[in-house]
Amino acid sequence: MKAILYCRKSTDTEDKQVMSLDAQENEMRAIAKRKGIEIVKVLRESMSAKNPGRPLFAEMLNSINNGEADIVLCWKLDRLARNPIDGGSIIWMLQTSKIKLVKTYERDYLPTDNVVFMYIEFGISNEFSNTLSTNVKRGNREKVRRGEWPNRAPYGYKNDKNTKTIKIVKAQAEKVQELFELYATGKYSTRQLAKRYGVSKSQIGLRLNRHVYYGMIKYHDELFPGTHKAIISKELFDQVQIIKEGVTVTKPKSSKLLFPYRGFMKCGVCGCQLTATRKKGKYDYYYCTNGKGFCSEHKTYITESLTDSYFIEALKQIQFDEEIIEIMYQAARERHENGRYSGQQALDAIQYQIHQLKVKEKKLLHSYTNNLIDEDLYTEEAAEIGQEKKILQAKHRNYAANADNGLSTLELTKQVFLDCNRALSEFENADPEKKQKIAENLLWNFEVKDKKAFNYQYKTPYQILANAPKNDDLLSKLPD
Repeated sequence: MKAILYCRKSTDTEDKQVMSLDAQENEMRAIAKRKGIEIVKVLRESMSAKNPGRPLFAEMLNSINNGEADIVLCWKLDRLARNPIDGGSIIWMLQTSKIKLVKTYERDYLPTDNVVFMYIEFGISNEFSNTLSTNVKRGNREKVRRGEWPNRAPYGYKNDKNTKTIKIVKAQAEKVQELFELYATGKYSTRQLAKRYGVSKSQIGLRLNRHVYYGMIKYHDELFPGTHKAIISKELFDQVQIIKEGVTVTKPKSSKLLFPYRGFMKCGVCGCQLTATRKKGKYDYYYCTNGKGFCSEHKTYITESLTDSYFIEALKQIQFDEEIIEIMYQAARERHENGRYSGQQALDAIQYQIHQLKVKEKKLLHSYTNNLIDEDLYTEEAAEIGQEKKILQAKHRNYAANADNGLSTLELTKQVFLDCNRALSEFENADPEKKQKIAENLLWNFEVKDKKAFNYQYKTPYQILANAPKNDDLLSKLPD
């Protein structure tokens, strides 16, 4: 007597009361042992039996047809089938003696039995499943009408049994908000965001489609106001849908619309990204995405010409007269040739700066791991340190390669001055793609408030030049 032990636990809501797979298997193994039945295969399926198509159930029938076993062990008959097709297969194989015995915890089913009772039991299971499914759907509809979330909470929330709705999970909600803000800039694809957050593209797409994040519940293509707290604003959600329907990522070489500062500037009031739109086919405007839903700057539109003026003013701060640059360069070169400066001094200065950055990096990591600062601040500060370190390390490699020729120090410094000086004229005559590159190469942390450049910083080493007197010595511009 060889048997297949079949255990099933549905993943559907209406079957959540059924015994676990472990419990079913343990009970039926004990019965098989008492009856002297040999179990040749155990199949454990987590799938609803409402519809045909269960792979392990099909495997069981194939094994029986191939003569591997002639007994079926299961906790109850409704574990085998809750639909007439699968139930009919079991009954037919029992009538034709392919199955010699169907043994459940409660009773035995034999080929010689009147199969009418078996039909009735399968029919009752089928009707129970259909009725329960209908009741569950009706209950869910009533829940959403009351503004209650009917299922497992989506990412960003957790289920609250007391209020029968969902509550925000702060860390997850911050990532949801950031996801919408980044996508709304038009500079990120779902693939890039999936890599950034360590999830699949389909998960990113699913989150960007969820109405729940701005306070609504979508149920069977209908929207109902939820009682839960929103994570983002309706405006930000709509902006994301607009981006999804058009070009999802700004590609300078192929996109017809390139907004050079979209995703580069931040709102000085709420800290959200500024996005852009084109009106009347030719006028570009920048405005806050209002990702947090309370920004007073959200309906303030900034023209592209005004935005250009912010960057023009910033570039003026790092301008030097090229004639003066050449005079300072020649004077410094002469002093170097007289032995007053050496490449080794520059190397030592840069090495010291790199060391200081490493110390700063360790302190920052310590603050983060001890929960003294949040993840966003840590990420921003770490990125800034990494950028500075990369530039200094590149400088160090260049200087070290020419250790016996300190003139390379002067050449590089002179080039930085020339780059700064020429950036303004290049910017004023540049196309949107070139403007974007100049802005990203020289500036960061650019904030706008009340239609003014509220705050911005220059990247290393340009910040040093911005702070330096315009008639100072060339080498004195180098970091201490």
